[in-house]
Amino acid sequence: MHLFLLGAGHVGLVTAVGFVRLGHRVTVADLDEARITDLNQGRPPVFEPGLTESLADGLASGWLVFTTRLNPPPDAPFTFVCVSTPTDADGPLSTVNVEIVVGRLLADAGTGHVIVVRSTLPLDGPGRLAAVAAAAGRADRPSIVTNPEFMREGQALEDFDRPNRVVTGWLEPRDQAAAQAVIDLYAPLGAPSMVADARSVALIKLGSNVFLGTKISFANEMARVADATGADIEAVIAGIGLDPRIGLAFLKPGPGIGGSCLPEQAIAIALQTAALDVEAPLLSAVHRSIAVHEHEIVRRLETLLGGPGSLAGRRIAQLGLAFKADTDDVRESPALALAANLRAAGADVITHDPRAERRAHLADPTLVVASTAMEALRDAEAIIVVTEWAEYGAIDWAAAAAAMPATLIYDTRGIVDVEAARRAGLRVERLGRPGAGQSVAGLGGAGMPAVAGAAGSDA
Repeated sequence: MHLFLLGAGHVGLVTAVGFVRLGHRVTVADLDEARITDLNQGRPPVFEPGLTESLADGLASGWLVFTTRLNPPPDAPFTFVCVSTPTDADGPLSTVNVEIVVGRLLADAGTGHVIVVRSTLPLDGPGRLAAVAAAAGRADRPSIVTNPEFMREGQALEDFDRPNRVVTGWLEPRDQAAAQAVIDLYAPLGAPSMVADARSVALIKLGSNVFLGTKISFANEMARVADATGADIEAVIAGIGLDPRIGLAFLKPGPGIGGSCLPEQAIAIALQTAALDVEAPLLSAVHRSIAVHEHEIVRRLETLLGGPGSLAGRRIAQLGLAFKADTDDVRESPALALAANLRAAGADVITHDPRAERRAHLADPTLVVASTAMEALRDAEAIIVVTEWAEYGAIDWAAAAAAMPATLIYDTRGIVDVEAARRAGLRVERLGRPGAGQSVAGLGGAGMPAVAGAAGSDA
């Protein structure tokens, strides 16, 4: 089948190559001519493991085509809308781009066409789409279906190929058959699926991400409590996760929450519940917890260096700018917030990231970014590890110690080889683990309690 897709961003490209691998021909359109030129030469605008190779395969086979023509090909019965829902004066998840594209498709596409909105919608998004459909004035309008993605950056191709669910939403009862037809496109993946009204599906998408944000925020707050009490957060999380009603997924502390989904959707649901006059203190607290944690990370580093004011004039090496490993995405990255907060406290911050340098400079042109991790560490008076890149877990700490006048490593991800760093004469402190690297009874491996099934997951 020939599928048409509007929007050559992260979600659009992963969706496109995923459907090519399912045996469909896919045409991807975008207004950005430079982006389309790069894509036709096999250069994606974002880093995602496996994406470049998948693009090359699709282009070589001729089953993946990129164009700036925004009209659906005559033989394409489905158009997937994967345009951005940015922040505007009303807050996150503006539907202006989606409404423009859907309005155009309603004017141009034939009766049997199916418009599939894959962009994330706010709670009132389906109502806005219904208004666009009504304004089109077509009794024979194309069907409109929502189909939110549940893909993690850094693992997006895997998540498309092995989704934990596929959900579609019908805008009006007349669109129910079309919603099922979209489910059928994913049938070879063998994933659990459901069809519901689009308003419920919008809440499923937002509710899922805000719940994940709640779990991560819970772990982050518990880690700070562990710092204050001398508890070991890894033991605490392992013990909590033994309860099958809770589990371990997403209960992993770190420097904060970032990316294009969780932080903005936490803000969006707080604004939208307030607009609906729904009292939702738990939902409304998640975005505040995220902001508080970012400031508390700086305060903890300040404490480790001697107390209030101790960051002033200090050269701090910050390892990591992307919001997580295996992506170059710095949108809402806690690393960028951390760098800004460190500088506000008077620190001289030198950063490094193996993938996100270009995007970080676009987000904050004042950042100082070293070309290598070792260059960032040179003459540093403290190191803070923020993104869990594998290379930061394999740093030659003996060489680093020789290049540094001080000894502190504050590891917010728990990836530093503690024994290697200590042999080099360095002091490692971990988030939620006062006295990191010390022998603790009952701990196995690199410090994680020896509990069957102990595995975490990042957003």
